[in-house]
Amino acid sequence: MAEPSAPTVSVDAQLLGQHYRISCRPEEQALLGEAVALLQRRLAQASEQAARSVSKERLTLMVAMNLAADLLRAEEARAQQSATLDAVAARLQALVDMGRGEE
Repeated sequence: MAEPSAPTVSVDAQLLGQHYRISCRPEEQALLGEAVALLQRRLAQASEQAARSVSKERLTLMVAMNLAADLLRAEEARAQQSATLDAVAARLQALVDMGRGEE
């Protein structure tokens, strides 16, 4: 017996003159809306800066590459912060152990 499908909602997006309707779970609707707004802003900025002869596909690819680079930088920063927190936690635990005489 097939499982019932999860309920979905739609988010409408207007990107580079094209209309898109994107389905998602209700709990993802706000995030997807924010993602669409970010993409619209980035595409508008890139469109203003690019030469008139740049195709929509190339413009979209440039924005996608920049967003991917932003994501990679954020992941690297998160990993560095996690390593720093781990080191601080280890140092604090060592101090607690010293205070207990468990060196």
